[in-house]
Amino acid sequence: MRLPVNIILTTAEIELQECDVLVTGFFQDERPLKGTSGWIDWRLNGHLSRFLIGKSLAGTWKETVLIPSQGRMIPGLILLLGLGKVKEYSSLRVRELSPYLLSTLQKLGISSLCISFPYGEAYNVDCAKLIQVVIEGISDGMNQNKLEIEGSWVTNLRIHFAEGEEKFPEVLMGVQTAKSILESQMDIRVFIPTSDEIGTVSRESLVTRGP
Repeated sequence: MRLPVNIILTTAEIELQECDVLVTGFFQDERPLKGTSGWIDWRLNGHLSRFLIGKSLAGTWKETVLIPSQGRMIPGLILLLGLGKVKEYSSLRVRELSPYLLSTLQKLGISSLCISFPYGEAYNVDCAKLIQVVIEGISDGMNQNKLEIEGSWVTNLRIHFAEGEEKFPEVLMGVQTAKSILESQMDIRVFIPTSDEIGTVSRESLVTRGP
């Protein structure tokens, strides 16, 4: 049986995603925080920075912290994952992290999430490849723990990717690549905005268009 995964792509900001938790990562040797974790810190008035100063957060590999979003975004929770050192970060590390993320979400009973991990030249991981390996890693986790994840939790799994309009084509490319590679293993159902919302994006046959 191919396990189902619903993937929602959007150009809207991550704080506007209709999901339960926003998942991001941060490094142990990158200060101040940058990218999505830096933006979250700003939205929370430096809450994460205070954790770092007080040594409640470090960013070591697979460190896991769940905090409330304090009503400052639609997702009610923020899940922070330690990524270790910047120089050790790679697409392979992200793929290794994804099964751990899947297991953590199942233990928390959370199946609706938005994922935003670091990418770009500074991290030697481009956006399309990042999205691809996140999905491949989730497939790895499903295959490793198939008996445990079957049931209502996995059938309700809904993953949002929201990296802005400029990066939308790369996000879509990453999803398309993962869908092609994992066709025999996962039933990946992709929902994207209407063409008016995203400009000129190719209408691939694999995409299920949202309302």
